[in-house]
Amino acid sequence: MKEFMQNEKVTYNLMSFTAFKSMLLFSYLLEAPRSYAEIRDYFAQQKYLKETISIDTLRVYINSLERLGCEIVRGKKAEGSKYKLLKHPFTLKISDENAKSIIKVFKSILKSIEIDDLLSITKFFDKIANATENPELKETLENISPLKKIDPEILKMLIIACRKNDEISILYQSPASGLKNIDVLPEKLTVTNGKVYLYGTSPNYSNTARFLVNRIKEKPVTKLQKTIKPKADPVIIGCELYDKTIPLLENEKIISEDENKLTIEITSVNKFTARQRILSLGRDCKVLYPQSFKEDIISALNKMKEKYIAEEV
Repeated sequence: MKEFMQNEKVTYNLMSFTAFKSMLLFSYLLEAPRSYAEIRDYFAQQKYLKETISIDTLRVYINSLERLGCEIVRGKKAEGSKYKLLKHPFTLKISDENAKSIIKVFKSILKSIEIDDLLSITKFFDKIANATENPELKETLENISPLKKIDPEILKMLIIACRKNDEISILYQSPASGLKNIDVLPEKLTVTNGKVYLYGTSPNYSNTARFLVNRIKEKPVTKLQKTIKPKADPVIIGCELYDKTIPLLENEKIISEDENKLTIEITSVNKFTARQRILSLGRDCKVLYPQSFKEDIISALNKMKEKYIAEEV
């Protein structure tokens, strides 16, 4: 440890590399079956290794895992000769009480979470589901995320379109008018009431359009030239951000900074999504300007407060 604190380098004096590489192999096979070439490249990219391994050396690490109780087989050549982890003794034990807490926390943060964060949490819950012995928790975690009902390729392309502000064409199953192609200038993906929506501007709608993502039936097509203009000029919103660890979005920039806060500006053509973003930050954010938007946030907060008071009466 003293050596590591001095130079921040891991050497053979600091760890058992056989154990370390066996752990890496276990983690990698836990995700999916892997070929020797994939494992070799994965090891070569590791920060503390940066070296390739031979097929014979790989067998040493497999033997180490098998002695611990893992069962690893090598698939058929026609299937890529991939190594597959069939079973292992490392299970995650979660009590019913802890399971309820996990679900409660997820449902709470789902109300204001960004899509990128939801993707990360969904992957994390998938890992918990694969490791837990609790069958009810496993089933719940595998199905609780609203992303489970969405084609991941469609979602990935929508995220990119929102970031790049690309105009797209989507094949949408409308409950009112059936299957149709719709041109959209996307603005943001949001989670509302446990469902994922795409917000944007479309010539088919007079106001900001909202599309339920699981009704988009094919991967969106990016249009080479934009034909849709935003319906409103961008609004610039000045805010104080008191938690400096909160990651900023692409339409947010730092104006000034001191020890206790950041002063940022949010540029948005959609007041609704800007309002949702600010409300999601709670007490960590205070609107400075424009005054009209500041009053809008105060009004929204007062309505929320009135609703809670009414429920308690």
